[in-house]
Amino acid sequence: MDYSGVLNNLLPNVGLNISATSGNNTTDNTPHAKVVESILGLVGLRGFAPIYAFIGNKLGIEPSYILTTIGVLWAFNKLFHQLYTGIYNIIISHFMCSIHIFNSDDIYSHLMEWLASQPQIVNSRALLAETASKRAWEFEDASNLARDNSGRYLNFSNQEARAPPQYSPSIGLHGFWWKGQYFRLQRKRESVFDDTSIGQVLKDQEDIVISCFWRSPEPIKQLLAHAKAQYYRDHQARTIVKRPSMYNRRYAGRCSWHQVANRPVRDIRTVVLDEKQKLQVLADINEYLHPETPRWYANRGIPLRRGYLFYGPPGTGKTSLSFALAGIFGLDIHVISLLEPSLTEEDLSSLFGSLPRRCIVLLEDIDTAGLRRPATKDDGDSPPSSSRNPHNPNKSTAPSNAELKGDWKVSDLAKALKQEGDADKKTGISLSGLLNAIDGVASHEGRVLIMTTNTPEQLDDALIRPGRVDLQVAFANATQEQARELFIRMYEGTSAPSCTAQTNGTPTSCPGSGAGVEGKTGAAQTAQMTTAKEMNGGAKEANGFSLNDPGDLDISVDELPIIAREFGNKIPDSEFSPAQIQGYLLKRKKHPRKALDEVDMWVEGYIKQKKLKSKIMQVQ
Repeated sequence: MDYSGVLNNLLPNVGLNISATSGNNTTDNTPHAKVVESILGLVGLRGFAPIYAFIGNKLGIEPSYILTTIGVLWAFNKLFHQLYTGIYNIIISHFMCSIHIFNSDDIYSHLMEWLASQPQIVNSRALLAETASKRAWEFEDASNLARDNSGRYLNFSNQEARAPPQYSPSIGLHGFWWKGQYFRLQRKRESVFDDTSIGQVLKDQEDIVISCFWRSPEPIKQLLAHAKAQYYRDHQARTIVKRPSMYNRRYAGRCSWHQVANRPVRDIRTVVLDEKQKLQVLADINEYLHPETPRWYANRGIPLRRGYLFYGPPGTGKTSLSFALAGIFGLDIHVISLLEPSLTEEDLSSLFGSLPRRCIVLLEDIDTAGLRRPATKDDGDSPPSSSRNPHNPNKSTAPSNAELKGDWKVSDLAKALKQEGDADKKTGISLSGLLNAIDGVASHEGRVLIMTTNTPEQLDDALIRPGRVDLQVAFANATQEQARELFIRMYEGTSAPSCTAQTNGTPTSCPGSGAGVEGKTGAAQTAQMTTAKEMNGGAKEANGFSLNDPGDLDISVDELPIIAREFGNKIPDSEFSPAQIQGYLLKRKKHPRKALDEVDMWVEGYIKQKKLKSKIMQVQ
């Protein structure tokens, strides 16, 4: 069939235009050439006609063969793509398994930290670089410290520049091997509407899909368990502190809380408190957290809750004991501030409902929240009594009309205005809302509630009744013996003193070491001791700087107990808080002899400042 004739009859103008455009270069008048020229004009590629003619005339290659080959390859590619897609879907559906992980879950951070430490992922060709910023309690290498021009002081102006970036898998597909098994990791990011937010806020959400060639997801479960165990192995001697998330995420289960601190565990020996009280609190919490306790409570119809009230002057160790208890029992601390303006009673109930099975809920300075029952009309509304005659106490002096108009009416009006202002400003948590969250019908069970206060007399009786507060622990200012212990602890060096003593032939550990608490494993104790050594700075740091190395003190180690005893004898009983003594010693952390020589002047200055009711410290 003559295709060129048919196309020329149908589209004569196209053929003429192409011939005119090609000029003298278009000398090929074969039917194939004319057909190709007509097709190029139809598809809008008229400018390729000279190239087509050049290939046919100068190179001696029939262009139609090239086009035919390209068409065949394109058809085979489409066919192969269809076959590949079909086979791939069959394999995915019947021979592979996968697990999805959202970035709102804790295991997401566990897995990402583990992946960042794998050589196969770090050496991948598609990575995401992030600035690796260290937190306050993450230990740094002291061998590469920068100093100012004088060479005396540290300089951290280019700290972030010297820190190497942290690499993680980028958005897309990645593959890696683990224990002879091939895994495929797909990291996706998409923008979704947050259904838990007020007003439908658009947010970014990441999703990690881990898959492998297996009919069972058991290999992936083992991988996730390994990543999680590796994470907690590196953080086992840490205490995690969490606070409520932003107000638009307090109804999202685990997302209701977000981590704000990850600090080393605190040894309970550093808390200045009577040893009997320490042992009482430790034994009480240890019995409450025992796995058999829920069954015992359920058989007797008792709610599974435990509350503690730590009260005493500021700086006596109430919050410190809370952190020490969290470190001993391996619990997270969930801190709630009742003074937060955006916190409502619904938020508080949701926060308590999203708590883990075992944790510590810390309500600091509960007395400052002003949680009291509404005052009745009889409270504070009675008119002031008539003034007494100073010369005759039994004879009262009736107020004059001017006094009634000037004093009583004005004060009465001021009280009324104050009550109206307080009513208008009353927002946040009420006493009934807090009580319902603590031990209401739908309240959470299994948590340890700790409330701290400086003035327990200001608390409402309903808040501290038995059942809500089961144990009250009194804190007081330091005694002379406790001052001596603080002095020794400040200058004892890196190796903690052994608290083990022989009692009737049986070794007995001091409180806080974990030996007397059931469930405290030896590995956890070793981790705590290792962390303490790292914090104290076991070896000399670079550039000749060190902390609490016995060789750097201005006294010998043998003199320390004697000087500590002299220091304790100069501290008046129940006059200084442990925080005040610790602050004084911190300013002389390498000079115990200087601390002893200047303590008399410091004590005298503080007593004088207290008598004058001044807030300015004369001696520091």
